[in-house]
Amino acid sequence: MNDSTEPLLLDYFSGGVPGGIFFPGTVADLRASLNRQARGINRVNEVYLIGLTAYFEAFFKDQFAAMINIEASLLKSLTLAGHDVSIDPTSLLAHGEHWRVRLGFLISEKFDFGSAKRINALYSALVKVAPFSKDEARYYDEILRDRNLLVHHGGVVTSSYLAQTAGSSSKHPRGAHFDSLVVTPDYFDERADFILRIAHKTIEATRSAFAGVVANASEKYSTERLKAVDALGWWDAEADKPPILPEGSSRNE
Repeated sequence: MNDSTEPLLLDYFSGGVPGGIFFPGTVADLRASLNRQARGINRVNEVYLIGLTAYFEAFFKDQFAAMINIEASLLKSLTLAGHDVSIDPTSLLAHGEHWRVRLGFLISEKFDFGSAKRINALYSALVKVAPFSKDEARYYDEILRDRNLLVHHGGVVTSSYLAQTAGSSSKHPRGAHFDSLVVTPDYFDERADFILRIAHKTIEATRSAFAGVVANASEKYSTERLKAVDALGWWDAEADKPPILPEGSSRNE
């Protein structure tokens, strides 16, 4: 970023890339690397599921940060909702005169974006947007339950996991501490499709919400700042497509 000029469009975004461009491409990379010939337990696919949820969490954090970078007055809404937005002011010094387009990153580091409930609470407080419906939140909780089983138990089902999982007796007939979660290509694709739908919905909702933010802003936005507002709604539609499988193969292989 050039300190002698105003911040540029991409300066407002984590890594210089709007979330609606970075995230679909990341999911496409995971799909492309998935072991689609795997039968039974496959550790590579397990790691990709963990990665999928990690990048999804980062997507919400980064979009949240970008909105604050664009309009710092949104912090008032977070404060009114009871969220602590205090930071060490000396942490801003490293960012020079354009500290305002880094403020969102420092604030977002304070918050936990690790569940649908927490994400809804933060986004609702900031711009009155709830990324997850009740049904979507329940399904995402199930994805996180599987993710946690892989992270904390190596994918081997536990008694508590079976008690919380619908249809567990048929999926895991040998029971707790013996059966394992199997991340098949179909399993991964179904959850990736869901996660992409939520991300795309969130992109559209936050961009729409910002129309009101800009209209009520206390100062006129610069050209680059307006471009950043527009970039909140960018989405890589080319990356957001089902994987292309080799001729003669199926998603179950």
